[in-house]
Order: sequence, then structure tokens, then C-alpha cells
Amino acid sequence: MNSEIKIFLASSAELELERVYVGDFFTELNSIMVQTPVRIRLLKWEVFESKFTGERKQNEYDEQVKVSDIFISLFHTRAGKFTMEEVEVAKETYQEFKKPKELYNFFKESSAQREFKLEELTASLKPYFVIDTYKEINDLKCKIMKILTPHLTGLGVKVENTDKFMTINGNNVLRK
Repeated sequence: MNSEIKIFLASSAELELERVYVGDFFTELNSIMVQTPVRIRLLKWEVFESKFTGERKQNEYDEQVKVSDIFISLFHTRAGKFTMEEVEVAKETYQEFKKPKELYNFFKESSAQREFKLEELTASLKPYFVIDTYKEINDLKCKIMKILTPHLTGLGVKVENTDKFMTINGNNVLRK
């Protein structure tokens, strides 16, 4: 029997590189777990068909938020309209159906001017989201791996933290 962990990743275009790195990281994790029945499925707008289907594309993305197990939003200097819509959909479906089961938000640490009020956004997320920050991509990947660890171990995947690495089934996946 196969098990799939669906993770929706929401962020504005300014964090495109982080989205690529997270996607590559999940591909690497899946390749390490190829001998197990566990897969991580990343849901983000880039992986969906861009062809017009007669319906607003954002509605399709919002539907994917509703079927995800874990929702992760990333913010840096912008809180884009569509990212905020996905965050609201995640909050609403969590309140009503407890799906996604877990909601996380990461703010990229920066001295850059933000186009939104950090305190206001944090306050609106806090009742539902686990809120954290990250400095750079490896830091973000470590935090995502900590989110995944109980899910993976619960499905029989051996995840360990050493002084220098995080490992899956004895394979190094992240340097701390």
C-alpha cells in the first residue's frame, strides 16, 4: 500500500528560487525513499496544467489547497493577492474540515522593506498557523524536514538527526 504526503507550497513570485529548491529537495527525498511505499507530493501552481479550462485557474489551485495534508506559505517582502487567497482557503478549510491538517508559515529574514505589515499578517495567521522564519534555503529545508519527520517515521521511514546531517534510511539528505 502506498502512502502519499501532499504538501501545498504558497508564495509570491519573488520567492521563485525557494520554490524551485523545495521542489528539488522533495524530488531528492522521493528518490531516496524509492524502496519505500512513501511519496511526498508537492502541490504548487507551477506543477499544474496552465492551459485554460474554462474556469479561473486560481480556483483549481485553491482546490489543491483543500486536499493537501500540509500547507506551507512563504513570505518575504510581498504578500501577493493569490498567495493570500491560498492562505485564506487553507484557514477556512482547516476551520471547517481540519484539512490541511497542518498549517505553517515562514517569513524570510531580511532587512528589505516589506510591502505588508508583518505584525498584522502574523496576527491573522497565528490562531491557525505555526509561524517561523528562515535565513536561507538550507535553513528552510531543515525546518521543512522537521515538519516531515513525524509523518515519515509514522509511515515506517527511518529519519535520524546527527550532529551534522539529517538522514533518511541512512542516506544524508541535509547538512545542518
